[in-house]
Amino acid sequence: MTSDQRTPALLRLLLVLAVGLGLAQAAAAQPATGTEWRLDDFDKTLPPNEVYGKWEGRKFSPTFGSGDRYFFQFSHTAQEHALVLKSGSNNSFSVGLQAAFKVQNWPVLEWEWNIVQLPTGGDVRVKEKDDQAGSVCIVVNPGLTGWFSLCYLFENDGPKDTPITSAKNENARYLILRTAKAGDKTGQWMKEKRNVLEDYKRVFGKAPEHDAIFAVMIDSDNTKSTAEARYRNIILRKS
Repeated sequence: MTSDQRTPALLRLLLVLAVGLGLAQAAAAQPATGTEWRLDDFDKTLPPNEVYGKWEGRKFSPTFGSGDRYFFQFSHTAQEHALVLKSGSNNSFSVGLQAAFKVQNWPVLEWEWNIVQLPTGGDVRVKEKDDQAGSVCIVVNPGLTGWFSLCYLFENDGPKDTPITSAKNENARYLILRTAKAGDKTGQWMKEKRNVLEDYKRVFGKAPEHDAIFAVMIDSDNTKSTAEARYRNIILRKS
């Protein structure tokens, strides 16, 4: 099978995530009161590749074995609070939270990301280069079929804030927020705030009809390179 015949890497990651984090398993508690829900609420450093609470890691490539630089870690020290992801030359995976929520109830998403290293030549628009270091996703109706995804990306290049539809599945949509070509700096923390409900309606033409889950993803297998990203202060808000 040629690279042009393969499902794009990010889309494949979403498929794996959807299977692994079905709503039937989603059981993490949402706050009973208040207007803020912090998702990265871990308070200790865990060993590499060990999940915290209702978070779950899902590996796509390679199917067996740890792969080159397959690494994620929940890090909480005096110097750093971050969810760290690193991928290598045959490596793609996601780390998602098994907690279903209605986008209409929690429409605003905030997070900070530090894209330490972009995959060499990665480009979501090109199937054989479909690698990302920074990818923040909302997956609606996760399961074997019928899911819809909106992912915010930090890319090497591409049109900012312009809806991009996967070449293989029209239910997967992307918005590029930052690019290295436009001068967005890697290796430093940047804060984002998006109205996911409005973005979802813009890219799909309607509001989500089912519950959603949150995930971050990374891959660098198509470009045979490496990537690294860090996330913190991941918060859902009611307004």
